[in-house]
Amino acid sequence: MTMSNNEDNNLLEKLKEAFDALVPPASNAAYPSEAMPLGTFVRSTRLDRLGVVADAFYGDIDQDNQKIIVYSVLLFPKKEISYKTSQQSSKFYIVNEYEYELIGYLMVKPVDMSHFSPLLEGNLFL
Repeated sequence: MTMSNNEDNNLLEKLKEAFDALVPPASNAAYPSEAMPLGTFVRSTRLDRLGVVADAFYGDIDQDNQKIIVYSVLLFPKKEISYKTSQQSSKFYIVNEYEYELIGYLMVKPVDMSHFSPLLEGNLFL
């Protein structure tokens, strides 16, 4: 199946809109006050991947009756060096992770998430 250039551009625009919808405005009252800031570099311990915080919201309630923060994280491509193949993964993923599944790199300045939209160019997988 081949896509025409117009269909390809339409798909890229829809992906960009989907990504932009994940980044809430800075004044969003629903964003948890104790959550890491948008653009904070994090490592997913479950997936062993580096990424950045794209959104946060309250999810389940834990055993202590406290709200658990769920983060939407844009995971970067995993670069693996292998002698068998020179192929490297070039896919970005957005996943939801509980707060206890992430390590936040708070000593690194958060990135401006608006810079990622033009860089993805169809390499985003939801």
